[in-house]
Amino acid sequence: MRVKEPSKALPEKAKRSKRPAIPRDEDSSDDIAVGFTCQHVSHAISVNHVKKAIAENVWSVCSECLRERRFCDGRSGPSSDIWLCLKCGFQGCGRNSESHHSVKHYESRRTESHCITISLSTWVIWCYECDEKLSTHCNKKVLAQTLDFLQKHVSKTQTSGFSRILKLYEEKYEGEKKKGRKGSSVTPVKGITNLGNTCFFNAVMQNLAQSYILSELMNESKEHGAKLRISPSSDSHLDPLMVELSSPGPLTSALFLFLHSMKETEKGPLSPKVLFNQLCQKAPRFKGFQQQDSQELLHYLLDAVRTEETKRIQAAILKAFNNPTTKTADDDTRRKVKAYGREGVKMNFIDRIFIGELTSTVMCEECANISTVKDPFIDISLPIREERVSKPLLLGRMSKCRGLQATDNGQCSDPLTTESSHQPRATKNQSSSDNKFTSVELLMGNNKLLCENCTEKKQKYRKETISAEKKAEGVYTNARKQFLISAVPAILILHLKRFHQAGLSLRKVNRHVDFPLILDLAPFCSATCKNVNVGDKVLYGLYGIVEHSGSMRGGHYTAYVKVRAPSRKLLEHITGKKNVPDMKEPGNETADQWVHVSDTFVQVVPESRALGAQAYLLFYERIL
Repeated sequence: MRVKEPSKALPEKAKRSKRPAIPRDEDSSDDIAVGFTCQHVSHAISVNHVKKAIAENVWSVCSECLRERRFCDGRSGPSSDIWLCLKCGFQGCGRNSESHHSVKHYESRRTESHCITISLSTWVIWCYECDEKLSTHCNKKVLAQTLDFLQKHVSKTQTSGFSRILKLYEEKYEGEKKKGRKGSSVTPVKGITNLGNTCFFNAVMQNLAQSYILSELMNESKEHGAKLRISPSSDSHLDPLMVELSSPGPLTSALFLFLHSMKETEKGPLSPKVLFNQLCQKAPRFKGFQQQDSQELLHYLLDAVRTEETKRIQAAILKAFNNPTTKTADDDTRRKVKAYGREGVKMNFIDRIFIGELTSTVMCEECANISTVKDPFIDISLPIREERVSKPLLLGRMSKCRGLQATDNGQCSDPLTTESSHQPRATKNQSSSDNKFTSVELLMGNNKLLCENCTEKKQKYRKETISAEKKAEGVYTNARKQFLISAVPAILILHLKRFHQAGLSLRKVNRHVDFPLILDLAPFCSATCKNVNVGDKVLYGLYGIVEHSGSMRGGHYTAYVKVRAPSRKLLEHITGKKNVPDMKEPGNETADQWVHVSDTFVQVVPESRALGAQAYLLFYERIL
């Protein structure tokens, strides 16, 4: 589904018009060539009043909605269609919103001319009196000067504006706590407003909203002054350190408040504008309302939040040592700060929830020397084979702190299960392509291993026998390679590689892939896997799906989420705490329910429909 570009949005129209407005093609050059000269420009624009108003108010947020705190409830949020009055600087939501505050402002100011407004998302200028779009080319210079000032002012105003919105969110949240209001342990499903080609973002956020463990861990450390106990490794011979955290970063705060709003019982849809704009501050590539990739969005979001939390923990450790500098710190202080920092950064909630670890083991067949490399991963990428397979793909490519890239070796089978029925399934072994992920791979021919041990032996032999000063060439040998998971995450994300490079263009694989409701990771874990006992099953339950339908040109992302009661055992396992308040084990009172969400459209669906989705991302949570 294509969403109309913001530049092609219909212009604002007044309720009272002198004549019907004639729809115009934004791509035409009529306005530039001929244009419309508005007689109201001379007395309906005040640059000084506009400058004063935008300095005192939150940028690109309806002033009336902000005053009423309508963005805090579950019914509405900050509109993406905000119009600014060029006479007084009032910002109001447009005709597509529920309240039409921009039009109401114009209609209530009959004594003065407040008829010229500008869209803060598309920069379209509209005169309510003339019921016409205005061009800066055919009107007085003051119009072009005002437009230029506003466009330059955008980046300066957004950051401070968002902090004010977040503060109001927090006030509402704290007010609910004081009143003793408790939300349901089961998170409701609300639609999310599409800001303009942001379905890729909405689908991911629906799945994160149903990731109960994320909300719980964020709630633990959201406040200024939250305590964090850091226990360094035993070989450091240091006692545990209790540090006091500062306030979370702006993106982390926006994410927490968005997830909290999703949990409120009021009906949706909810606007993600505050959170999305904060993300765009960290990752400008998502600006511009272009079609984007959900997996990339997920990586950027989790990485950016992780960076904010890591800096927050590091600052707390330094504060505990009175903020030493490289000049003032002695060797012992440096050693302690380094040791606490090494363990402390691992305690951010992103690592505790989403990060797993993969171990790559390579054994030389000549000298039997074994080398291992450990790398973290946020998700595991699995290939989808097309119907006709011409060449096998190489196994294993790791992108550090990103996603584990895995490929099968040419068999045309589904990555997760070979069954085609959509009936509820118990745990079962993975299909052949899954087994290829952890099977031993032979490195031969062009893929031979450059063995450092064999090379060193050859060099030593040359020195003893030939006394040659010249270094021996590297020794390439046959080797065996295997990937195994050495640390399992609380939430496992699987990425099905539907998009791939075909020559100079990208192609999408549309074939259906079966995936299980219950997944056992035990066959893919190493013998020394953390938090896993040898011989035990490592079970994960499916609770979320991001689906991509359509083609590369006109695709659309939607989400399937499973509404269920949160698991007390999982939270206790992650936090190490017992008897977590407000957490209940799943029971008969809460039936599992699958819900399909396409932006603001929410529909309860049977399990079979969710399992028939054209999955792109799969979200599994650990079952304990």
